[in-house]
Amino acid sequence: MDFCTTKKALRDHLAGLTKELISFPSHVNEPQKVIELADFIKNYFAKDNLFINEYIFDGLPALVIATEDTKHPHLMLSGHMDVVPSSYVYSAKQEGDLLYGSGAMDMKSGIACIMAVMKCFAQEKNRPSLAAMITGDEEIGGEAAQMLLNEEGYSTDFCIVNEGRQRYEIVNREKGLLALQITLKANPVHSAYPWKGKNVTEDLMKLCMNVKKHFPKVKDGWTPNVSVTYFNVGLGDEINTIPGEATATLFFRLTDKRRWTREKILALIKGLAPSAEVREMVYGDVFDMDPKNFYINMLRGVASDVAKKRIGFGSNHGGSDARFFAEKNIPTAILGPVGKDHHSPNECVSVESMVTHFKVLQKFIADDWKEYTKRV
Repeated sequence: MDFCTTKKALRDHLAGLTKELISFPSHVNEPQKVIELADFIKNYFAKDNLFINEYIFDGLPALVIATEDTKHPHLMLSGHMDVVPSSYVYSAKQEGDLLYGSGAMDMKSGIACIMAVMKCFAQEKNRPSLAAMITGDEEIGGEAAQMLLNEEGYSTDFCIVNEGRQRYEIVNREKGLLALQITLKANPVHSAYPWKGKNVTEDLMKLCMNVKKHFPKVKDGWTPNVSVTYFNVGLGDEINTIPGEATATLFFRLTDKRRWTREKILALIKGLAPSAEVREMVYGDVFDMDPKNFYINMLRGVASDVAKKRIGFGSNHGGSDARFFAEKNIPTAILGPVGKDHHSPNECVSVESMVTHFKVLQKFIADDWKEYTKRV
């Protein structure tokens, strides 16, 4: 491919492709735009001899692009094309090495690297067994990846999730996640006569704070935590009535499978508020991959060679589709371009890190395929 011939050509191609991807407001509130982005990705490969399968899950698309017609490619690159609808910056802006825009770091730069790598290997005579799984709903729970692996039967020997990070390091563990919607109900009461009923707004606030007391103080570390991410009462703008309904969302981040499990958290809430209605919105197990895994070690060695520095291991407070691969006992690593301020209007990615990441993927896939064909 022409863009592979020089570093400048590669840099320009990756930056230009990422800008085009950013231009799509591909979030859950604009499902048609996510579908249009999937079409854009498919058209990028229009002249390449690749196998492309498209799926729709709850109105949102997912793509599997592969060098061969199989549901078990040797290697898989995973990424998501959706973004959060919070920043609305869909006109990419480049300032020096930094490229700004919604999803620049999370994770349209990673998608651009995946697309470019797939296009390069599509032209090889001895093509590796390689696939890209690109989903459209990771930011709202990741049903697509789960369905592709569990219902559609996709699998692989090793997966790289190309999620952007603040440092170029291999993430081998991520916190688990649990989002619970909690509702308290009672009869509405005139605000002048609070003794005549329950104040579910105050009761729910107390419940949220009592739950938080059971978790460690929030800090940047491998510790569990809980945040109140949503709070609503049922009377709208009415200010003279104590409402009869209040709802909150508690979002838990978990670090092990013993101290705070889904069952223990539900039991805690039930003990504190027996009458509460509790609905599970999202759940994901802790992702914890052995850093001594053969593929992860090989990826680390290649990344260190290309980046010309020792690549370490890291942990992630957030979650990703990596957990779904781990649940299928598929060795998985998270590695992607470097950026900052994801999920904010200032989200950006380093274009130079995209070049590095592309080269890491390219070399790892080529080296691994050479070794794999020897073994088999």
